[in-house]
Amino acid sequence: MKRLSSPNEISDFSRSQKALGKKVGFVPTMGALHAGHISLIQAAKATCDVVIASVFVNPTQFNDPSDFERYPRVVEKDATMLEEAGCDVVFLPEVKDMYPDESSRLKIDFGYIETVLEGKHRPGHFSGVGMVVKRFFEIVQPDVAFFGKKDFQQVMIIRALVKKFSFPIQIVALETKREADGLAMSSRNLLLSETDRQIALHLSRVLREAKAEYSQKGVELTEKSAIEKLNHIEGLRLEYFSICNSKTLKPVLHPESEPAVALVAAFVGKVRLIDNMELFSL
Repeated sequence: MKRLSSPNEISDFSRSQKALGKKVGFVPTMGALHAGHISLIQAAKATCDVVIASVFVNPTQFNDPSDFERYPRVVEKDATMLEEAGCDVVFLPEVKDMYPDESSRLKIDFGYIETVLEGKHRPGHFSGVGMVVKRFFEIVQPDVAFFGKKDFQQVMIIRALVKKFSFPIQIVALETKREADGLAMSSRNLLLSETDRQIALHLSRVLREAKAEYSQKGVELTEKSAIEKLNHIEGLRLEYFSICNSKTLKPVLHPESEPAVALVAAFVGKVRLIDNMELFSL
């Protein structure tokens, strides 16, 4: 596996592969990799000729500096995992290379979808996501990019980015990978104590219960029930639990005919976790 840190090097490599008629797959990560990330690499390997992954903790998408500082960084372990999964190249850029000038930090307006849920509770987060993914797409120029549905709203933002800038890139979103006990795989799980990890399990439990209840209870009662359950769990501080149209993130008005997703964010100790589950699809 090659290790490249220069944007020019990775651009040249990608162009050379595409000139040979090879399909380039890209998996952007912030490191602290887990089986969910590896499933993205495997999906890329299955459908592309060359797989590039990036490891970059992006400062512009953290609205809380302490969260940025706490984010786990284990580059050597990440590189080993990527190589074992069959990744061809890992891109390890520096901040100065990703954001060399003001034009690379231009704010992108995503409209309604960046004003709710994560966008509301983490001001500037999706602006930062948009900046870094746009830069990656310009540098790597992949044919296909792979993301996980655990970051449901982020996937919507990235699809909007591709449309807005007419990137000739296919976006593939894979189902959330979970631990055997149901906890959504996340790099932030490394920061949980054993006690906090047990508390965190309530997020996936309540989502599963919401999915089971939704067809009978509808939006309001399902939301209310989930919020009450989560608010009664000691050691968990709920930020939001919301049922939205899974295509628009707007409120569901017709539960029997609209695709719906439940999204949740909560603090367990000092660690902020998110999860989601599709309740109804067409």
